[in-house]
Amino acid sequence: MKKIILSIVALSATLTLKSQCNELFISEYVEGWSNNKAIEIVNPTNAQIDLSQYELRRYSNGSSSADSKKRLALSGAIGAKSTFVIVIDKRDSTGTGQEAPVWDTLQGRADIFACPDYNVNNVMYFNGNDVVALFKGTTPIDVIGKVSEDPGAVNGVPSNHRSYGWPLISVSGDSTAWTKDHVMVRKFNVTQGDVNALDIFDPRTEWDTLSPLNFSNLGFHSCNCSGLTGTDELQREEAFRAYPNPSNSGIVNISTSSVPTNIEIISILGSKVIQTTTNSTTTRINTSTLPKGVYFVALTFENGQRLTKKIVLN
Repeated sequence: MKKIILSIVALSATLTLKSQCNELFISEYVEGWSNNKAIEIVNPTNAQIDLSQYELRRYSNGSSSADSKKRLALSGAIGAKSTFVIVIDKRDSTGTGQEAPVWDTLQGRADIFACPDYNVNNVMYFNGNDVVALFKGTTPIDVIGKVSEDPGAVNGVPSNHRSYGWPLISVSGDSTAWTKDHVMVRKFNVTQGDVNALDIFDPRTEWDTLSPLNFSNLGFHSCNCSGLTGTDELQREEAFRAYPNPSNSGIVNISTSSVPTNIEIISILGSKVIQTTTNSTTTRINTSTLPKGVYFVALTFENGQRLTKKIVLN
């Protein structure tokens, strides 16, 4: 990958806001404990968008540039009224310290995993005092943080502000740093990204904050686009994930966009071998009594939609 350095001048060249609801923006930011880190992008338009035009960039510790290791080219496509979840690629269950695995509940929300090796690409290693930006080509279309501003102390260097995070609050005042050890979800009335990389960043104006391990909103997003209001959210179609797949332990976790009314495990011959219900969007199914082989997970939702995925039991 060609090394590209972006100057502050280049970043501030595009300050005119795009029309609302016609471009991707970051809808959720996960800076959880340890390696539980994720970025959710939402497509609020009525058309599928090719992600090969876009990339994520990280500006670390007050830097005004992002080199090739801090640029993550995206690929694939994001459907109309849909989200795309990027999770840091730490899945080794034996990992410790810097290689500690992402929690299963977050892994189950991922559309892609990225940046397994810090020395190759470290975009997903943000820790509260790093700017995360979404670019289309060379144009910033959404920015979390303020480029060239370090919001806190780094490696023991004194700071007048709360270490490792925005908003910039005096140590003598409210010391809560929302971008550190928090999950942030874009407010319902936000319908476009923050394209100014150099303006004052106060997450309280456009974001709601959750605990660092609350991943329940990942995978779907609600905003005031295309006339959608109230409970008519962007995620009109239900979705679910079944993991690990293949399962070597017999335990299959099911993560859903809303609580299903019925869960079934069906053999390849069409026989219903397990049936259960749940009151949660995350359900653990014990299939250890079943013979090894291929099965199907079938979920029914309150709106009548029925979804099926293939699983393998080893």
